[in-house]
Amino acid sequence: MRILLIGGGVQPIPPTGYGAIERILADFRTALIAAGHEAEVVNRVRRRRTIDEYPFAWELPRLLKGQEYDVLHAHTPVVANRLAFSGYPFVYTSHSRHWFYRERWSHRWGYWLERRAVRRAKAVVALTPTLARTMVSTVRPPLPSITVIPFGVDSTRFHPEWDRRSGRNALGVGVVLPFKRWEMAARALRGLGVHLRIAGPMPSAEYAAAVRSAGDQVEMLGEVSADELDRLYAESDFLIHPSSVEILSATVLEALASGLPVVGGSAVEGVVEEGLTGWSLPDKDPAAFVAAIRERVTGLVANDRLRREMGDRARAAAESRYSWPKVVEAHLGVYASVSAAKSPA
Repeated sequence: MRILLIGGGVQPIPPTGYGAIERILADFRTALIAAGHEAEVVNRVRRRRTIDEYPFAWELPRLLKGQEYDVLHAHTPVVANRLAFSGYPFVYTSHSRHWFYRERWSHRWGYWLERRAVRRAKAVVALTPTLARTMVSTVRPPLPSITVIPFGVDSTRFHPEWDRRSGRNALGVGVVLPFKRWEMAARALRGLGVHLRIAGPMPSAEYAAAVRSAGDQVEMLGEVSADELDRLYAESDFLIHPSSVEILSATVLEALASGLPVVGGSAVEGVVEEGLTGWSLPDKDPAAFVAAIRERVTGLVANDRLRREMGDRARAAAESRYSWPKVVEAHLGVYASVSAAKSPA
């Protein structure tokens, strides 16, 4: 089978820095090829601005002209809607937090595009059961078939280095913006003797300063290389993931593969196994959420055996539930349902 994975035209694939969808697409392509299929990425980057998805989408029919393929698989809504407008059948996977987070007009516009992309796809992949239910309840019927398939994680790249762990190193990975709620993590760890390192872009110097001041041992690393990120996962003791909204976080899967217990809010529900690989804590009340993070971290810091047992279970879960070969196998049934459709003349 030959699959064309359609990028968003904003970041290169694989990305040179941060870019969650782009990293997922690069890894997915590798996994498809390893399974014996042909897979290529269609992507053209201009200035690395979010708005660049629009000119890329407009150009896409020309880029596809003369291409041979069985399946087109889109992962961003502007691209998906352009394919639909041009008469191309496609599989759509949504990665957008706009299904659950819409504070500004741009979020509401993104939400409209997402629902339209889902309705116009030949088949849809939802990364979690929660997202599948949300699609069914918010998208006007008729809907295409919706299949729940997570993306995967490379457990050979992400792995623990137990002898480098001290029991007092917490890791956070992600953009440093208010919706990630890093200040709550910093406040929760204050006074515990825990070093919190946060790796990710810092577009707001003001918010980054607020996060630092909320804790007493907070280190803001900014963007780091892939090798450095691997090292951070390997030598840290647990992941703090206080984000208010996610679909399926690559960060959490990478942490599980690295043998890290995960402490987070409702965004990690269904990904971590409660009390076994981590905790998804009630997060509607900020003060109670901070107190709950503090309680769980206190228990982890005090108990070497608990950290190791949870870390072992986390890695086993990553290997059994989120291996790329299983993800590829699950996609093949979806692809078969659309591969007979023809592209426009």
